[in-house]
Amino acid sequence: MLVIGITGPTGCGKTTLLREIEHRGGYIVDCDALYYALLASKEGAALRQELQAAFPAAFDADGTLRRKALGRLVFGDPSRMAQLNEIVFFHVGNAVRARLMHEQSAGRQLFAVDAINLFESGLAALCDTTVGVLAGRETRIARIMARDGLTREYAALRVDAQKPDSFYESHCDWILQNAGTREQFARTADQYLTNILKGAFPMTKQEREALLYQPKHGHDRLTKEDKAAMLAYCEDYKAFLDRSKTERECVVSAVELAEKAGFRELKAGMALKAGDKVYSVNRGKSILLAVIGKKPLSEGANIGAAHTDAPRLDFKPNPLYEDAELAYIKTHHYGGIRKYQWVTVPLELHGKIVRADGSEVYVKIGADPEDPQFVINDLLPHLGREQGKKPLNEAIPSESLNILIGSWPEPDDDGPDRVKLAIMRILHEKYGIVEEDFISAELEAVPAANARDLGFDRSLIGAYGHDDRVCAYAELAAILQLDMPEKTAVCIFADKEEIGSEGVSGMQSEAFEHFMKTLCGMQSVELTDCFANSFCISADVTAAYDPNFSEVYERRNAAYVNYGVGLCKYTGSGGKGGASDASAEVVGRIRKLFNGNGVMWQMAELGKTDAGGGGTVAKYMAKRNIDTLDAGVPVLSMHAPYETVAKLDCYMTYKCMKAIFEQA
Repeated sequence: MLVIGITGPTGCGKTTLLREIEHRGGYIVDCDALYYALLASKEGAALRQELQAAFPAAFDADGTLRRKALGRLVFGDPSRMAQLNEIVFFHVGNAVRARLMHEQSAGRQLFAVDAINLFESGLAALCDTTVGVLAGRETRIARIMARDGLTREYAALRVDAQKPDSFYESHCDWILQNAGTREQFARTADQYLTNILKGAFPMTKQEREALLYQPKHGHDRLTKEDKAAMLAYCEDYKAFLDRSKTERECVVSAVELAEKAGFRELKAGMALKAGDKVYSVNRGKSILLAVIGKKPLSEGANIGAAHTDAPRLDFKPNPLYEDAELAYIKTHHYGGIRKYQWVTVPLELHGKIVRADGSEVYVKIGADPEDPQFVINDLLPHLGREQGKKPLNEAIPSESLNILIGSWPEPDDDGPDRVKLAIMRILHEKYGIVEEDFISAELEAVPAANARDLGFDRSLIGAYGHDDRVCAYAELAAILQLDMPEKTAVCIFADKEEIGSEGVSGMQSEAFEHFMKTLCGMQSVELTDCFANSFCISADVTAAYDPNFSEVYERRNAAYVNYGVGLCKYTGSGGKGGASDASAEVVGRIRKLFNGNGVMWQMAELGKTDAGGGGTVAKYMAKRNIDTLDAGVPVLSMHAPYETVAKLDCYMTYKCMKAIFEQA
C-alpha cells in the first residue's frame, strides 16, 4: 500500500487531487470530516469525554458540544489552543491509524490522508510521501469567494491567516502548483499519481538530503536547552579569558578551577582508583589533568591537547632604553604576528621576574582600571608616504615594536638617561627590582582588552588569545565535569605551540611522557601500550571563512562561523608538509561519535593549498603512536590582537570534548 499525505492552505484545490485518487481506487481520510464524525459517533466517545473535561464551558448540560463556544475559548489563547490540538491530534490520529490498518488488511493499494495539520499532528510519519498543493494569493481569494459566498475582504483575511507557502515547501516531499483551471490541475494531479505509482518520480527531498553533504547553519539546529547552556558556558569562558592572558595565568586559573572540582596534585606513590582526579603543573607554564577511568590504561586514554600560549610581544633580555627623553621597552615578537596590527594598541604587561637573590615577583600592570597602560607609536599619515609604499609585512619592522613606557625625567639628577632612571626608580619601589633583573624575567606585552560580546545579536565574542584558549577552556570545562569515565581522560594545556612546540614546556618535550608514565606505572602498564591504544583530539582553532578575504579560502573546504567545531584531517602547508593526516578510520569514528551526541561539526582546511599553511600539536601526538585528529573553533582575524569567534562554535567544541572524554 502506498500512503500519501496531502496538505496545503485553504483555496488551493486539494479536492481535485483527492478526486483523482478516488478515481484510482484510493481510500481517502479527510481529517476535518473525521473529527466532526467522531464528535457525533460512538467511536468518538473518548474524544468527547476528554474535550468536556478540558473545556466544560463549551458543552451544554446534555453533553452537546457548542463549537462556537469552544472556538471562543481557544482562539487568542495559545496555551488553550495547544491543549485542544493535543487532544484532537491524539484521537483523530488513532482513528486514521485504525482506518489505515483496516484498508491495508483489505488489500487496498492506495491510501491518502488529507490534513491541514499533517506535520504538526504527527500524521506525516504514517505516509510514504507527502505533497503540498499551493496556489497564488489572489487565486485562492477568488476561489474562496466563489465557493463560500464570502466578501473579498473576509476571504483575504482567511487566506492571510494560513501558514505561508514556505512552510509547505520546506516540509513536503513534493509541491503541486494549482494556478490554472480545474481541468488543468486535474491533468497535473493525474500525472503526479501516474509517476508516483510507477515509481518514476525523481528522488524526494529527504532522499536528496541523505545523499548530499549540505551543512546547515547551527542556529537553525540549536535547541532551546542547548542555547541556554551555550550562553551560560560562554559567560564562564569570557571570565576565564579575562583572568588568563598568559600561559602562566592559564595554569593558575586551571589549578584553581580543578581543585574546586576535586582534583589534587599528582605525587609519586599515590594510589589511584577509577574516578580519581589529578593534575600536574609543568614549570608553571603548562598543566596536565586526568580523571582515572574504569578500564586499565593498557586499553588507552582519551586525550585533549590544546595550547595556551598566544602571539604576543616579549621583553628582550636588556629591554629598557631612553631616546629623545622618552623611555621605551625593546620587544621580540612571539609567534606569527602581523606587526602592523600591534601599533597604537593599548597594552598590558604580565609576567614573572626572578631577582638576583632568587626571589620572584609577578607583574601585572594595565588590567586594573586604575593601572596605566602602554602603547607602541605609529607614524602619522602626513609623513607616511614612503612607509605606505612598503608591503604590509615590511611597513613596521620588528625592531620598531618598542613600547612607550614614560616621559618624565628623574628630578634633581644631571646624569644621562634621566627618564629611564625615573622609570627604574618606580619599578624598584613597586617590585624591588633593578635593571639587571630584566635578564632573568619573562615579561609579556598583551592587548589591554577584555572579552566582549560582538554584534547586535551578541552571537560573537571578541577577545585576545582565542587561539588557542578557546579550545583549552573547552577541554578544561569538559574534564572538570567528568565523574568516572570508561577510559582515563587527559587534558593538556601545552606551551610554546606558537613557536613550534619547542622547549621543556612544549608538546615536543617529554613532560607528557613523564605524566602518563607515572599514571601507567601505578597500574603496571607499559607506556607504549597505553599510547598505541589511545586517542587524541588536537584541540586547536582553525581559520573561519572571511568573505572580505575570499581569495585565500577554498570555499567548499573552509570552516564557517556558526557551523560547529571544525575538524581538520590535516594541517601543514603545500603538499601536507608538517601534517599528521588522520586516517579515514579515525575521521569516521569521530563523525559517528559526534552525530550520536548532538555535536555540530564541519570539515575544515586552513585555506587554499598555495596560500600558506600552519600546524598544530597533532603531529607530535601522532609521533607517539597516538591516533590524532585536529578539532577546534573557527576564528576570524586569527593571531590578531583581537580575534573573533562564534558562541555556538565555542559551545560545540566543549560538547566535542565532552563526548571524547566520555565515550571515545
